[in-house]
Amino acid sequence: MFTLDDGELTEVFAPDLGTPSVRDLQFVVTDGRTFAERERHDATHRIVLADRRSLSYKQINTSRSGRWRVTKTYVADPARSAVLMDVKFESLTGRPLELYALLDPALSNSGDDDRGGSDGRTLVAYDDGYASGLAFEPAAVRTSSGYLGVSDGWTDLRDDFRLDWSYQRAGEPGNVVQTARLPLNGVDGRRSVTLALGFGTTASDASRTAADALG
Repeated sequence: MFTLDDGELTEVFAPDLGTPSVRDLQFVVTDGRTFAERERHDATHRIVLADRRSLSYKQINTSRSGRWRVTKTYVADPARSAVLMDVKFESLTGRPLELYALLDPALSNSGDDDRGGSDGRTLVAYDDGYASGLAFEPAAVRTSSGYLGVSDGWTDLRDDFRLDWSYQRAGEPGNVVQTARLPLNGVDGRRSVTLALGFGTTASDASRTAADALG
C-alpha cells in the first residue's frame, strides 16, 4: 500500500500495512544554471483516479513558475512488493530541462538507521532487516546516495543547480537520501520514464524485485 500527498509519493507500507518504509519520493527540475524547483514546494497539484475499475491514480504537477509539468501514474504490482510509476515530463517553455528523482527511504518505520548505495544503475537502501530498490527505464544517467541536509542531492542542487556530488555509497547508518538524474529533457521526444520501487529482506532482493517489476 502507498499514499500520495502534495504532489508526491509519500509513505509506502512494506513488508506489511503497519510498517511504512519510505518517507517520500519526488522530482526536482532544474535548467542547470539558474533555478531548481521541487514538486512538493514549487508546483500546483492535481490528482485523479486514472480508471474507476482500479486503484490507479494520476498526479499532475505544474510548476508555479510556468516552466514544467510532471504527470505521474501509479499502480501497485499485484505479483510482487513493488510500486510502479509512469512519468511524463514536459518543458512548458520549449527549453531543455533536467529531471532528478529524490528518494527519502525510511525502512522498517525508521529513517535514521539506513545505509544506501548503487547496485549497477539501481539505487538500493537497507537497514538490519529490510531494503528498497529504485530502478528506472530508461536507466538513470547518474546517481548519488548521501545524508539529509549534509550530502543529499537536494542540498547539492539547491546550491548551484547542478548535481556535483556522486556518492556511490552511504555506508554509515543515518537518514539516507538518494538522487538519480534521469535521461529526460522535457522536449525532443525525451519525456517519459518508468520507475519501479521494490522491496526485499536484503539489498539484492530489493534490487531484483524492482528489476522484475520493470520487466
